[in-house]
Amino acid sequence: MERKREAVSESIGYLIIFGLILTGIGLITLYGYPLLMQQQSSANVRNMEQTMIVLQNDVKSLAYKLANFKETSLRVSGGSLSLIGPRYTLQKFEIWTSDGGIGGIGGITPYRLYPGELRYFSTNDNLVITMENGAVIEKPLATNGSFMLADPRWYLDTNKGTLVINLMNVSSAPGTGQLLSQTGVGTVRMRLLYANVTTHNAAGMTVNIRYIPDPKNATPEGYGFAWKTYLTNPNNLGMTCDPTSDPIKGEPLVCNKPDINSIIIKEYDVVVESL
Repeated sequence: MERKREAVSESIGYLIIFGLILTGIGLITLYGYPLLMQQQSSANVRNMEQTMIVLQNDVKSLAYKLANFKETSLRVSGGSLSLIGPRYTLQKFEIWTSDGGIGGIGGITPYRLYPGELRYFSTNDNLVITMENGAVIEKPLATNGSFMLADPRWYLDTNKGTLVINLMNVSSAPGTGQLLSQTGVGTVRMRLLYANVTTHNAAGMTVNIRYIPDPKNATPEGYGFAWKTYLTNPNNLGMTCDPTSDPIKGEPLVCNKPDINSIIIKEYDVVVESL
């Protein structure tokens, strides 16, 4: 009889321990695994934020330091990195003065740029990180608005009334019209194809900058809210934007700055040869 009781006692103990193990595994699966995946997803986004800033610095080296070629190895996790050249987007910037002046290449007025972009799309976090026109911008797709992680190199000398605008275009190799995309480990190779500097005498005029988002973009807004925040910041250009136009609704963003005597526009065309 004693041996039978001992056997029953061992079986009950085994079942209790086994049940505790299964409960622990269930709790980890229910609560721990999603938390772990969320942390991994957040780490992927933080990594791509830093990567896009590195790529922005590469573009700056090509444009301002006259480097012939830049190559950066990177890892894309939790999403994909794509090159969307000017041929595939209607997103554009326009610049003109109050007298309708400032013509671009070929005398086209206003001065117009279709910038193209390097865009990272996170599948888990449903957000976009892009390098557009020299700026690094983050856009959560589930909410309105966007914000800049790194500003472009635009300057305003209030004493002399000089405005310096650096326009950055990223595109694929000329004649290919190629859409590039990458996931996993890869290398981004870029080179400077073209640079142009023009100076315009404004003589105290008002300078207007218009940002028009691409209606085919991931959201109607594009990145208008981020550009509005940058342009109106008194520490940057301190411009005034049209209050009747809401960039969050996809409406064109129009901002102006009075009392400008000279406008220097530097345009750079950077070719992404591979991703």
